[in-house]
Amino acid sequence: MLTDKFSEVEGPHLEIPIPILHDLIISSVTEHGDKVAMVCKHQPVDLFPAVNGYNSSGINAAERTLYLKWTHSQLQYGADLLAHALMKKGLSPGATIAALLSGRVEFHMLLRAAVRMKCPFTPLNLRAPQNGKEIRHMLTLSGASAVIVEDGSIAERLEQTAPDLMRDMQVKAVAGPMSTINSYVSLNDLVSSAAEDETFEDTQRALDKLPRHVDDVVFIWFTSGTTALPKAAPHTNKSLTCNIRSWGEAFKLDSSRKWLQILPMNSIVGSSWTLAYLIPGGSVTHVNYNFDVPSIAKAIQSGEYTDVLAVPSMIDLLSSSPLLSEHSVGGVDHVIVGGSKILRSHVEKAFLFLKCTRFSPFFGMTEGTSVCSETLDCVPASLDDPIYAGYANPGSKIRICAPDGIEPLPRGIPGEIVQGGLQKIESYLGGQGKDNFFTADGETWYRCGDQATMLANGRIAIVGRYKDMIIRGGMNIASAAVEAAISESTGIDSQVIGIPDEIAGEVPVAVVKHLEDRDAAINIQRCVLEKMGPAYAIEEVISLDELGIEDWPKTSSGKVLKRDLRLMVQSLLQSTSPDQTKRLRNGQYPRHEFLLDGSQLRKRLLRLVQQQGILVSSIDDDFHSAGMDSLIALRLRNAIAQDPGLDLHITLSVEEIFEYGTVQRLAARLMSSCRGNQSSAAASSVPETMIDEMASMVEEYGEFRLHRGSEDVCSRGETVLLTGATGSLGAHILALLIERDDVAVIYCTVRGQDAAKRLKESLSRRFLMPRNFAEKVKVITSKAGNLWLGWESATRETLLDSLTLIIHAAWPVNFHLPLASFRPHFNDLQRLIQLSLDVRLLHPARVMFCSSMGVALSTRGQKRIAEEPIMDFRQGMSNGYTQSKLVAEYIVQRAAEDFGALACNLRIGQIVGDTKHGLWNQGEAVPLMIRSALSIGSLPCLDMKCSWIPVDTLAKAIVEIATMPKFQQPQRLIYNMCSRFSFSWATDLLPALAGAGLKFETVTFAQWIASLKNYSTTQGVETASLHCPAIKLIDFWEKSYGSKEQRHDGGLEFDTRKAQAASRSMATAPDVIKSGLIKVMLNVWMKDWGGTPPMANGTLARSKTVNGDI
Repeated sequence: MLTDKFSEVEGPHLEIPIPILHDLIISSVTEHGDKVAMVCKHQPVDLFPAVNGYNSSGINAAERTLYLKWTHSQLQYGADLLAHALMKKGLSPGATIAALLSGRVEFHMLLRAAVRMKCPFTPLNLRAPQNGKEIRHMLTLSGASAVIVEDGSIAERLEQTAPDLMRDMQVKAVAGPMSTINSYVSLNDLVSSAAEDETFEDTQRALDKLPRHVDDVVFIWFTSGTTALPKAAPHTNKSLTCNIRSWGEAFKLDSSRKWLQILPMNSIVGSSWTLAYLIPGGSVTHVNYNFDVPSIAKAIQSGEYTDVLAVPSMIDLLSSSPLLSEHSVGGVDHVIVGGSKILRSHVEKAFLFLKCTRFSPFFGMTEGTSVCSETLDCVPASLDDPIYAGYANPGSKIRICAPDGIEPLPRGIPGEIVQGGLQKIESYLGGQGKDNFFTADGETWYRCGDQATMLANGRIAIVGRYKDMIIRGGMNIASAAVEAAISESTGIDSQVIGIPDEIAGEVPVAVVKHLEDRDAAINIQRCVLEKMGPAYAIEEVISLDELGIEDWPKTSSGKVLKRDLRLMVQSLLQSTSPDQTKRLRNGQYPRHEFLLDGSQLRKRLLRLVQQQGILVSSIDDDFHSAGMDSLIALRLRNAIAQDPGLDLHITLSVEEIFEYGTVQRLAARLMSSCRGNQSSAAASSVPETMIDEMASMVEEYGEFRLHRGSEDVCSRGETVLLTGATGSLGAHILALLIERDDVAVIYCTVRGQDAAKRLKESLSRRFLMPRNFAEKVKVITSKAGNLWLGWESATRETLLDSLTLIIHAAWPVNFHLPLASFRPHFNDLQRLIQLSLDVRLLHPARVMFCSSMGVALSTRGQKRIAEEPIMDFRQGMSNGYTQSKLVAEYIVQRAAEDFGALACNLRIGQIVGDTKHGLWNQGEAVPLMIRSALSIGSLPCLDMKCSWIPVDTLAKAIVEIATMPKFQQPQRLIYNMCSRFSFSWATDLLPALAGAGLKFETVTFAQWIASLKNYSTTQGVETASLHCPAIKLIDFWEKSYGSKEQRHDGGLEFDTRKAQAASRSMATAPDVIKSGLIKVMLNVWMKDWGGTPPMANGTLARSKTVNGDI
């Protein structure tokens, strides 16, 4: 019944016969083997040495040293090696492989290995293991026999949520940082072992002989269903290759196309379209593991890429990047957008900011991606027309039917879009969703659940949704899944619907029968956020009372009419929303007038923030910790700009929303802007001049020359440059390096006279003097700001030809120094990083910078510090020392990200004495505080958590990370280096000290400070300083702990999972309290501190009474 009167159409004819996916890939490699296929700019070039050296003639020699870049032949060879290794581990051909991986080369290797082995490939969301019920359902329904995960943290979550399923897996492997769970193997180790296996060719011949058929399942994708559990969409050779061919013909994909891949890999477009670009000989590039606006914007600015696929919200986020507002943007040729409603503004932004010459809206689903599309070469002239989904793609069949109907409606009448043709699946796995499919004229059709109209010329416009599905930023959200989460957590029945949103497309709103108060609504929002993540965040909680009804609108059979409910909610929200119009006065916006005072502004901002689904309850709560993601930040930015009560007429950037991060800071930023910065000093709790100074230092010391290595220069063993070797940590690191067989020589920079003698004495007094010190250690005399003092030119030349590792552990620990005093040390850091880049070896020398956890101790409104860069200078503003460490971290980050340095920040916590002798520098702050008990008879009760790590344990961990094989994991920028065990100062440490024999009274911090001051007064400064050096740090104590007894970083935790995965010593670090180390250290101190010093009046007797010794 194909006529131009009814809403039924077929796309251009798709070539038959249908190829097998495996054969299509192999023939493509044969034809395009030497062309570039895969570029991963965030992964090291030698991640897989065996693959990197295989048939790389198609890669320019200069480019091989920058990042991972493979030809089609190399990519397939890596996949073949992986397939061989998986079979050697016991995985049978035809067994399902589940992958929880981000945008990285391992995903593409595994995909092709699965196709080679005839194994259905199942990509899953990295967040999936957080929901035990869903991950069990998906692994069971897909029948997964192997699971390959991103890193150790995901492996651990899987073992917790599905231990029985994990025990039955034939293969469990980790692509990134290794798991401490012994049953997981390294993906890199698998590939390396396969490259050396003599039976590799036998395996390939066996795989060549596997029977393959058009109806074999090759992919299983999961789509959010209208039930609480995802549905499994199995794609066969037939459906998948037809999708690939259809898109290839629709967009004329060939070997000249360079796709910048920014989509999640678990989505059908993110994973299957890689084949659509690669099979014709094109290339695929990742610039980050996940969607990251700065790195993607930088790639678009470069003009290197021809195509980018995105969901509409990504266009909004990218267009807000300052990089894409510059005149020098190279842009991309073709922007392809789908996944949710496309607005005219998205088309305008793509042409204006992404500098595209073609914009293609498309419509597709997990059940069949290639439905319809069209290509625009400019923004549509008419403001009245929607952005159409286009015309039927090659091989596609489309009908517009009445809901639950099978016959096409007349053209122009809205109805449900129904897909036929070869590209769609025939059914879901496990008998789910049978009502979604029907048979007509001997062919299976799939009901998409979307409302659409078909014009007389066959052009299709998507109108809305029929299904109870919400599409937020291109992500499908099942209403029933959110309703189930609310019911399980709160016991409240709800109906979750989607309402239109300018930025996200749709956002979820929960409707409940009764709502007692605002706290009940917040509890509902919080439970969804905690159980399902920010993408599912509830926009509003509305009661039936507010809608003016007593019960849900229902059909005669009792089914809730969500479409009617949605219309009622939209009407309510529109009637209560403020007028968004802007008011001009005398042709200008009244910038100079700001009608709200500080308190009113903070109150209004708090309400705006909460309305966006950011669950903060005070002006100091951190947005990111409360669930803000990029989409929510963008919507908050717009809400602030459009709020008539604020009437600001300024537009913040998304980066600023993240940067300021709390209502308090955001209010200060807005007030300073609207008042011409006159009140900025009063409004902001952090001096902006200090932030400017820190930023300028990063600029000054963050410039480097790029690495220009040579394949002709090779290093035999590790050549290490170590700074700070006379300190406690440096001495332990040096002793470990000397004992390693793979370390050839260690150059130690030592300041002052008799450098070699001082170094030996440092090792000796710590009982660390190795026998082969003279054979491996070379001492270089230096001074701060001039590490090259005393360096012979021959020494420098030797280093340029052999240096492989720099460990920079020299930094003055002085809390009284201002930031400017650290300039010589920034200069040292800059020169060390430049030395690492100047080496003539194929790769830069690795740089390990010993930073400090002090860079984050001023963080407010956030409980957990991730192993990621610090986003705000304000987080490290405690003193000049912490400011200097944060500036240094930024310099290292800039060197790594912008200049290709292999540099890493080791964010070190409180170091204590070694586990054997208990030697802890008595001049450090904590030992000085403890020593004060001998003089004033008391110690302060501080409400804080401690994560202390013994110095020998830390040194082992640093050496393990520094000497880790390059292929074991991606280069990380940050490791948090503190103990995995935390303890309380008040309830754990003080009792441990008393148990070890120290006599003292526990007092408040204010009382302890008063006692220090009184002791200084009564004993005289010189005597007091001799016996109680803590008085020298009174200013430091007051700044660090004064008026903060109930809040000083008591809830601040440092995530160390990446460090534990990379270092066995980090994963097995001892518990300082339970191990008895406190007593060992105290005994050492007491021997050095000698007899009883002069006591403040009455304190000795009081301390004895407290400890029960009288």
